[in-house]
Amino acid sequence: WALIAGGAAVLLLASLHLFAPATIAATFLLPVLYLLYLYEVEVYEDEPWLLVAATMVTGAVLGYFFTGFAGDAVSRLDLTGDRENAFVLAGVAIPIVAQALMLTGPLFLYLFRPRYREPLDGLTFGAASALGFTLTSSLVAFWPLIGGPLVAQGAPLDWSLRLLRAGILVSLVNASTTALVTAAVWLQRYDRRRIGLPWTTSILATLVAATVAQVILGMLGFVLSDLVIATAIQLGATIALLLYVRLVIHQALLVEGADHEIGPD
Repeated sequence: WALIAGGAAVLLLASLHLFAPATIAATFLLPVLYLLYLYEVEVYEDEPWLLVAATMVTGAVLGYFFTGFAGDAVSRLDLTGDRENAFVLAGVAIPIVAQALMLTGPLFLYLFRPRYREPLDGLTFGAASALGFTLTSSLVAFWPLIGGPLVAQGAPLDWSLRLLRAGILVSLVNASTTALVTAAVWLQRYDRRRIGLPWTTSILATLVAATVAQVILGMLGFVLSDLVIATAIQLGATIALLLYVRLVIHQALLVEGADHEIGPD
């Protein structure tokens, strides 16, 4: 309900031409909700903010520097009219490198904090890293709008779709792809049986799915100029990735549950 209310608030602010507040609401909505959710359910009672903040802050720092560098490179190619190299850079190279950077923080915890070894730990850290990365990436991209006048000129529908894509859908896509890979990595370490796991939860399958999703969406985002069609495609991809995440969560819970004996009534 909070997610729906936040999305409605973004649309309302955009309809009133309050594009700067709408941008802030769209970019901060999912990271704030994610942190509040982890706090409310007390996933990590001993060091909740240290672990999640470590991954989220790492992702945010990497996203800030990478977006600034990548944006300058794409802008230079656009100015020179080199559309082919700009397409390869924006549609293929940038999505792949961004996905790799979003995995940096969680994989650091995987190597140096082995006591957090359950598959859902990996999923939690992966989503946190991706949300931090996306937050700063969106802030860098939309900073001229945020620093502009409170009431701005423009088409409310166009800006509503842009903000919903950049602030909410892109965040969900990045969180899903990163969480898929990290959950699969943690799952391989946690499940000592090495049998019974479907191929959909393997590291290779999740890595391929994450990379293909990022590259396809990156290429379509570069080619498509129709905001409605681009948003519809992004929404479909988001739903598909969330269903995949749900499948991986299910398998992770089955593996974790096998290690616990059934207690008394």
